[in-house]
Amino acid sequence: MTPAQPAPLRIVGAGPAGIAAGLGAIQHKLNYVVLEQEDSLGGAVYHYPRNKIAMTAPVRLPLVGRMKFNEVSKEALLEFWQAVVRKSGLKVRFNERMESIERGEGRFVVKTTRGRYDARSVLLAVGRRGTPRKLGVPGEELPKVVYRLIDAEQYRGKRVLVVGGGDSALEAALALAREPRTKVALSYRGEAFGRVKPKNRERLEAAAAGKRLRVLLGSVVERIDAGEVVLGVAGRALQMPNDAVIVCAGGVLPVDLLKKVGIEFETKRGTA
Repeated sequence: MTPAQPAPLRIVGAGPAGIAAGLGAIQHKLNYVVLEQEDSLGGAVYHYPRNKIAMTAPVRLPLVGRMKFNEVSKEALLEFWQAVVRKSGLKVRFNERMESIERGEGRFVVKTTRGRYDARSVLLAVGRRGTPRKLGVPGEELPKVVYRLIDAEQYRGKRVLVVGGGDSALEAALALAREPRTKVALSYRGEAFGRVKPKNRERLEAAAAGKRLRVLLGSVVERIDAGEVVLGVAGRALQMPNDAVIVCAGGVLPVDLLKKVGIEFETKRGTA
């Protein structure tokens, strides 16, 4: 009896690159499946706040043709991709996170949270976001702690701490600060926001000067309780009343996992 042959292609990630790869697989009549750890497609765009404008360049998608967006809202872009998936019949398995890739004889074995797949080829379209980076502090498991801002309006009138020093953290804090009666604090362990867009830095400085939000540089979260958070600032503990914590600390890429299958990484300025 001839052993079953592994399927030609497994695609990991259902962001723009993963969707394009899946469409290409359909076009070339390949046996494939797309695996996505989230409950919807879109990759990093799926994690954008409501109504955020995404900047795109015109591209040509297999089966679809030229995609002509330049500036488009998150919702419109996701709706476009969802329509593409429906029309093309693209096969995506959601809520299934890759846990390992193993080499076999003439094949790979992809293990996920829901099963295992044999494949002759694996295409990784995981992007740079990865799995949300956690703080690793007591209380982080509380339901009031989330790792992305979807809708600032839901926090109206609440006391919110945003953690992070990148553009996503600044944009989240600024969006929250525009909501009536919302008290916003932004905690960042660094002494300056050195790697953000100039416009975001200017808007943050204006909001802080207008006392619409509080900026806490050189601070780290030490503990999260039901009604407060405790920060370490300049060697002392700062207790702050709190209703919600939004952690915007980037993602953790599966670097060790990928190195095991022979992928090399070149590190520059501390990032891969």
